[in-house]
Amino acid sequence: MRTVCRYHSERRFPQPPEAIWPFVADSARINELSGNPPYRVEERLDGEGRVRRIAVAKLGPLAVRWEEGFGEWQENRLLVQRRDFRSGPLGRFEARCELFPDGTGTRVVFASSIECVGLLGVVANALGLVTREGNKRVAAIERLIREAAQSGGVAGRSERDLVERSSRSRLDTLARQLEADPASHGLGARLMEFLAHAPAVSVRSIRPLAMARLWNAEPDAVIELFLAAQVRGLLAMGWDLLCPRCRGAKARVRQLHELPKGAHCSSCNIDYERDFTRNVELTFRPEPWVRVLPQGEFCLLGPATTPHVKFQVEVAAQASAGFALSLPPGAYRFRTVEAGPAVEAELGADEMIPELHAVESGIILRTPGRRNELFIRNDSGRPRYFVVEDRSWAKDALTGERVIALPAFRRLCPEQLLRPGDDAEIGSVTIMFTDLQGSTQLYQKLGDAGAYRLVRDHFAFLSERVQRHNGFIVKTVGDAIMAAFHDPADAVQAALSIQDELAAFNCDRADTPIVLKLGLHAGPCVAVTTADVLDYFGSTVNAASRLEHQCRGGEILLSRAVLADEAARRAIAGRPVIEDEMTLRGLAGPIRFCRIGPRS
Repeated sequence: MRTVCRYHSERRFPQPPEAIWPFVADSARINELSGNPPYRVEERLDGEGRVRRIAVAKLGPLAVRWEEGFGEWQENRLLVQRRDFRSGPLGRFEARCELFPDGTGTRVVFASSIECVGLLGVVANALGLVTREGNKRVAAIERLIREAAQSGGVAGRSERDLVERSSRSRLDTLARQLEADPASHGLGARLMEFLAHAPAVSVRSIRPLAMARLWNAEPDAVIELFLAAQVRGLLAMGWDLLCPRCRGAKARVRQLHELPKGAHCSSCNIDYERDFTRNVELTFRPEPWVRVLPQGEFCLLGPATTPHVKFQVEVAAQASAGFALSLPPGAYRFRTVEAGPAVEAELGADEMIPELHAVESGIILRTPGRRNELFIRNDSGRPRYFVVEDRSWAKDALTGERVIALPAFRRLCPEQLLRPGDDAEIGSVTIMFTDLQGSTQLYQKLGDAGAYRLVRDHFAFLSERVQRHNGFIVKTVGDAIMAAFHDPADAVQAALSIQDELAAFNCDRADTPIVLKLGLHAGPCVAVTTADVLDYFGSTVNAASRLEHQCRGGEILLSRAVLADEAARRAIAGRPVIEDEMTLRGLAGPIRFCRIGPRS
């Protein structure tokens, strides 16, 4: 005997659908707050190129197995999740949540059905168990929406202290030390509150940039806080090698030198390479002595797990369908869940979405498309799940490229190095070279000891201004320095402060004033470990060095690559600027740059 138990409920919220969606879509957090246990997952590849996910969990005294189906969703509109139970007293389960604009607010319809086998269905209906479980999930969503309105708070916060009881005294001592450290930027207490009360799904993989948004704090300050907490043993740092399709972390290591050059994603059935610009991310979690986290998944395939995926729907073979979808202007990728090629497109402000056609060999985009609608035609011989993902997913990702260019990382984590012989391709970094003009005459005038003291003082002068503007000195070579910056605007500000404040440095050295040459260039390079430090090599480094050689002293040479950044261009507004171009030794073609004179 099989019985289908159903649940239906509606709620109205004053917020618009786009404000409600992040909470109804956060299945893992909803499951944890509802008291559902985590589950283990085994992945198997079928003959259609899909990965089947078999889950195992405890349901009271019973061990149950099910296949976790691929969810379907249209961002801000619809979410459908399915499970097909393979053991125990349950059969097929489906949950559906649909959002409808209602004036300035949102009407949300919750519906679910579960097939029960034998007497369980009769008992479940009689006791109202399905209704009770459905109401628990809706209550969890209402709680998340309510708590999100509290500034700086984490949704789903536990009133109970979740820190291991035996560790509380040790944690309090280290927390006081962290709070007294300037590297905490006064945020240590907020971090301790988060570690002690945030739900497990929030602390398993903590992203500092997301926390900076939550706390309304400066991103670099939060990053430094997390690095300082790691030094004290409060947090474990992990380098995640993310799958370029599902963004799942398929490899996680604690040391940079352990990071592999590639990995296999069993979920997407693809091999992929390491890319420090796009798929190497640094995340944190509490050390086990602080808090023991549950093993397993609370939800493997929900949209909150893959927030870059804006749309995911199955279309049957030899069928077509249209779906309401609104996508803001930007870069998107169109693909299928099944292994196969993807197509990228830049969408404009006209709200036109290209039509998506699937054939046996792949997918094709056809324009001009439709406004606020995605039309899909599946001309292949099998059903497929179609996916639209936002390519700007990395806004909250602390990428490897950014991390290794941070002064706090270099200072607090000097042991984090690439292994000998390994290298990491960096998509963009801004390199600054400086050198003393006329250093030979300086040594002749002051003698070796006097010149050394002056050079040492000038290194300290440069270091302070480089660090002030979020850069770090990679190395010194003779009287020259090489510095690196993640942000071109920071590099320009550092160069301008050096230029503007050099007169003050020379005040007490009227007989031996120094003149500096500065050259800056931005672009891709390679990071390697040399002499136990992370160093940069490549044509970008060479070009910055060559520009410094062309500097006449008392000016700054900025390449056009640096000034491609809008904030960098604003920084030199009102300064004397002379455009120039020349072929530099060792470079294939001419390089365009600007000579920036002193502030008048």
